[in-house]
Amino acid sequence: METEYKQVNIEHLDCRIVFYGREQTRPNYAFGGNNVRDSYVLHYITAGKGRFASAGRKAVTLSAGDCFLLPQSVPCFYQADGEDPWAYEWIGLAGMHLGELFARSGLEDKYWLRQVANSQFHDRFATLFADLHSGAAATLTSELRVQSQLYAMFYALLTEFPGKGAQERAGATATMNQAVAFMRQNYERRCNVTDVGAALHISRSYLYALFRRFVGMSPQQYLTQMRMEEAKQLLRITDNPVDEVANRVGYKDAFTFSKAFKRAVGTSPRNYRR
Repeated sequence: METEYKQVNIEHLDCRIVFYGREQTRPNYAFGGNNVRDSYVLHYITAGKGRFASAGRKAVTLSAGDCFLLPQSVPCFYQADGEDPWAYEWIGLAGMHLGELFARSGLEDKYWLRQVANSQFHDRFATLFADLHSGAAATLTSELRVQSQLYAMFYALLTEFPGKGAQERAGATATMNQAVAFMRQNYERRCNVTDVGAALHISRSYLYALFRRFVGMSPQQYLTQMRMEEAKQLLRITDNPVDEVANRVGYKDAFTFSKAFKRAVGTSPRNYRR
């Protein structure tokens, strides 16, 4: 008898769709709202042309078949052409790993790509947008389909339009993934940032730099967010006492946990459960 058994350690990538839309703009139309966003908004230009610029960079003219990204926390300017105003579709995205995904693509710093119309990346974007726009009933199978298309779109983006520094970042990405995996496997045991650094044999300052680079927050903030997401899940789906939930997510007592939970979520564990 032959047997094969291998452990797989693939870290879950947190990315999700939060909104979508389309627009045919007026001549010279420029978005007048808040140009610093708390999510990522990926645009594909379906017709016309316009100008786009991110903070610290010169404006470029983009046209049908191009795409641009409004990155999280980075101010951007974009304006329709005066004679041939653009039309575009957009998908808004959120999640802790989006910064890392986009940083490994051709959208890493300039936030735009030319002529993606004939790419698998665009095909995946178009299929995903069409499914969202169809307004299909929210069932488990439809949600799984949308989520699979989202990951397929990112796969196409990274393989067809890789960033210039993708290979150089491979080592840092691997270390980051190991750090996140260690946190996920040990947060119940009350691990802290020092434990993470010791396990990976890296300094606290390098660990901090990695997390700021890939997810835009400190290791401690990330670890706390991980604990709070698990705590919210436990409060929703179980009747476990608050002190047991606290212990499950790595807090020594219910009082310390409740203070941390209220600071992170804005309400107490008991109110959240209700």
